[in-house]
Amino acid sequence: MNSSKNALHSRRFRYGGVALILTCVLIAAVILFNALFTFLAQKLLWYTDMTTESLYTLSDAAISALKDVDSKGQDVKIIFCDEPDNLDSDTTQRLVYRSALEIAQKVDYVKIEHINIYRNPTAVNQYKTTSKSTINSQSVIIACGTEFRVYTLRAFYMFEETDTSTPVAYNGEKKLVSGILAVTQAESPIACVTVNHGEPFTTDAERASSAALLSMLQDAGYIVSAIDLSNQEIPEDCRMLFIYNPSDDFLVKEEGISDKSEIEKIDRFLDGNNAMAVFMDPATPRLPHLEEYLEEWGISFMREENVSGKLESCVVQDNAHSLTTDGMTIIGAYTSGGLGASIHKDLRTQFPPKVIFKDAMPIKYADGYQLTEYVNEDDKTDRFTYGSFYRDGASRDIYDVFVSYADAKAMAGGREIGTATEADPYKLMTVSRETRMVTNTDPDYSYVLACASTGFLGTKMLQSNVYGNTDVMLSAMRAMGKEFVPVGLESKTFVSTKIESLTTAEANRFTVLLTVLPPVAVFGVGIVVLVRRKYA
Repeated sequence: MNSSKNALHSRRFRYGGVALILTCVLIAAVILFNALFTFLAQKLLWYTDMTTESLYTLSDAAISALKDVDSKGQDVKIIFCDEPDNLDSDTTQRLVYRSALEIAQKVDYVKIEHINIYRNPTAVNQYKTTSKSTINSQSVIIACGTEFRVYTLRAFYMFEETDTSTPVAYNGEKKLVSGILAVTQAESPIACVTVNHGEPFTTDAERASSAALLSMLQDAGYIVSAIDLSNQEIPEDCRMLFIYNPSDDFLVKEEGISDKSEIEKIDRFLDGNNAMAVFMDPATPRLPHLEEYLEEWGISFMREENVSGKLESCVVQDNAHSLTTDGMTIIGAYTSGGLGASIHKDLRTQFPPKVIFKDAMPIKYADGYQLTEYVNEDDKTDRFTYGSFYRDGASRDIYDVFVSYADAKAMAGGREIGTATEADPYKLMTVSRETRMVTNTDPDYSYVLACASTGFLGTKMLQSNVYGNTDVMLSAMRAMGKEFVPVGLESKTFVSTKIESLTTAEANRFTVLLTVLPPVAVFGVGIVVLVRRKYA
């Protein structure tokens, strides 16, 4: 017993006990320091960007573009639809997340929010453009006040045409900055509706009958303003020109008749990266000046001569896909490929809403546009046709948005003109795009949406919860609206290096080893010292 007590009070035991305590304290201190440093590193972004492309470093141009933004005292929210740990565990999401965190750290009015879309899926309903829009855990939402933009994860990366699965460059900085600029514009963009050509926007009664249409334009984020092109210039902040149901032609300069040209104003407007929508129908008389200009964009309305040589407008009749017994209020068929199909991609679910065209005049591609077929080399079933035109530096394409079903008939003056086929349906709505390469990487676009059915925008169609006409227009207006993109922000091309090619599992293993090995080594050294002192 005495020997045991003596051992406990011996000098050797006291030294060994102190060494053991110091070892335990040191291990605890290392673990605590590691936990504290990790927390602060995540909170204060204490990271060293060792990537060759500086993927995790925000450029001076990005900060400069955001510093002068007037958010009107409102916060800009960058909303991620998943938990921080999940965002950090995925390489592609981590890049976007870290860029957003750095922006929030350096720009006072930008805040980061997280919504767990699995636990609370309805929390993002306010950010859905249409009733069929999809927001998932990889979506990124940028919002300020009532303005918002929703981006897919792919939107932050660039891909090669031959390989759309593997990203070749990171474009997140540019996408985040342009999204913030878009939702913090000083004023909403203007949509000008033309008047004094017979459009129903002049009198109070006409405006009341078109209230659903004007409301739809406002819902798309535009301030609506009437414009008389014969006496007014198109405002600089106008991004959409809307021509609806005109009955009189647009002016051009003609000696002895007119020294004004409304068509020239339209042309200059579309040279400025803007958009125009034109809605006519079979009752619209031929408008030579306007229609000749639309043909330059590939849009030609189908008319046929009768026996007396007079042109008569055609109308699509489809008894098998009509809401009325006369076959004139038809259901449009969704296209599945090309720019036109991208407008309604969110609507093409298992049960897409019916989109209605009342008294629709078919559209055909104008002469001079070459019919071109696109075929995806990896998926031969992914194919579509479009019209293309190139001359004097101008590149324009025209795509189908909605078409008729097969066996629909084109009628003119009560006589049958032709029958649609699966391969060649009648075009009910088209979108044309002009592409201009301003720099080597960033093209500018202008758009013209055309539909030869004013009934498409009828009050009953736009106010119906059954039909998809309103959702189609909201999607089209947003798709064609020009987003402001700051100059000087470039994508960052990936360079393959060993440390950057680590998988998440490998990275986790290295983290565990680097976290555990130092304390274990210290503990082992302490044990060795203790044992040596005990038997010294």
